[in-house]
Amino acid sequence: MQAGRSRPAAPENLTFPRNSILGVIVRQSIQNTVIAYVGVVLGIVSTILLYPRVLTPDQYGLTRILVSLTAVAAQFAHLGMKNTITRYFPHFKNTPAGKQGLLFLTLVVPLAGFLLFCLLFFLFEDQLLYYYRDQSRLIQQYHLYLLPLVGVVLYYEVLNSYVRALKDSVTGSFLNEVLVRFLIIIVLLLYWYGWFDFTVFMMLFVLVYSLEPAVLLVYLYLRGELILRVPFRDDSKLFVSRIVSFGTYTMLGGLTTMLVSNIDILMLGALSNLADAAVYAIAFYVSIVIEIPKRSIAKIATPVIADLMKEEHYERISNLYTRTALNQLIAGSLLLIGIWANMHNLLHLLPAEYHGAEWPIIIIGFAKLIDMGAGLNGQIILNSEHYRFDLYTMILLVLLTAAANYLLIPLFGITGAAIATALSIFFYNLVKYLFVWITFSMQPLRRNALGILLIASGCLLISFQIPFILNVVVDIAVRSLLITSVFLGLILMFDLSEDVKLVIRRLLVQIKSLT
Repeated sequence: MQAGRSRPAAPENLTFPRNSILGVIVRQSIQNTVIAYVGVVLGIVSTILLYPRVLTPDQYGLTRILVSLTAVAAQFAHLGMKNTITRYFPHFKNTPAGKQGLLFLTLVVPLAGFLLFCLLFFLFEDQLLYYYRDQSRLIQQYHLYLLPLVGVVLYYEVLNSYVRALKDSVTGSFLNEVLVRFLIIIVLLLYWYGWFDFTVFMMLFVLVYSLEPAVLLVYLYLRGELILRVPFRDDSKLFVSRIVSFGTYTMLGGLTTMLVSNIDILMLGALSNLADAAVYAIAFYVSIVIEIPKRSIAKIATPVIADLMKEEHYERISNLYTRTALNQLIAGSLLLIGIWANMHNLLHLLPAEYHGAEWPIIIIGFAKLIDMGAGLNGQIILNSEHYRFDLYTMILLVLLTAAANYLLIPLFGITGAAIATALSIFFYNLVKYLFVWITFSMQPLRRNALGILLIASGCLLISFQIPFILNVVVDIAVRSLLITSVFLGLILMFDLSEDVKLVIRRLLVQIKSLT
């Protein structure tokens, strides 16, 4: 398998036929990106403008702690089904009975996992409360809200994986990025105007998330897919053992991934306080805007990679790996410099107690850029026969991340948590990058990457020379438009990405057709 050692040939299908693999990925990636940035606007309204003003820092910190705990717990409770659906859907999809059997497992296995989680929760409830006893007393009062929140998020995750396996990554994105955030804004506004107290706010907070799995069930019913059948195959014993093995490893690997992603907020709540967790949540939210293009691409690319891996089309996987990494680096670089250049505007929008978020935003932003530049290495490993490797590296990284947070949070507070997160993301991607390179002879980096980073650095330096213009809105608009124009103009001038050239060309054609 030497597909990735030499520079790939010119990209195939630059016109991206509608039903081609790249056509599906590009189309749904663009749709997901549009949805994601609508979600960003809604997120700015809720996270930047409303949460810090409507809730006290302790109350806001409570919601972030519960969301982080939910992310970790749901990853355990689905017992590996989230990734199993994607990996094994190609084996079930060819017959109605096969898909119905997989959907049966999708609903039943997580139920068993949720019941197991509830048992463990009540067994270790005292330890959880003791961990947050001093700095985060609101946890004592509202910790039981974790149970329904885990249940609804758990079923959203597995049902969304099933819908994505049907080659629809857009519906789940809309629910999570747009609908939930819009409804949270409504709930925040109603609470702000005194329609109910904080306890009712927390009830409605959980109820909003419960709409996601409910809508997905209705969606599957309307598509005629909500039919269940106990799965059966002639080679069922061997096949089930493979599924159980894969599900167990990916559950543990995913659990460790979630721990790495959320351990900073969880440890801040215990080692510092809920107010610091709230400030860090602001920083983390702003920085993860950078990775939205990767999330959009990964949602549709993951099931595609599963199909290609099953058919052993390694050259096509290598081409996809290289092109997505390059385009993610372009998008991530533009977003990082855009956020950095507008940092003074962002701080102007936040209450004074949240102004410590500047350096955590930049540090985590750099980490997210590294993650994007590394491409779809995790998806390649997870859908290959080497999926166990992910677990082994993640266990080590959880230990390193926990140790780094334990040492750095007391010294540097939220900046220490950001440094610990950045280190974990860097080392995790380095290990995966080297593994894919050695195992599959694929690596995504090309000389174009250096040019992209140099252009981004130059655009950032130019933005620092621009004085403040009139007001926050005008300054953001002018500064962002200038950066985007210069950055994309230079990308096109130096011919650094065929895909960017194609997207812009299509956009210009559509604009011209409207005039």
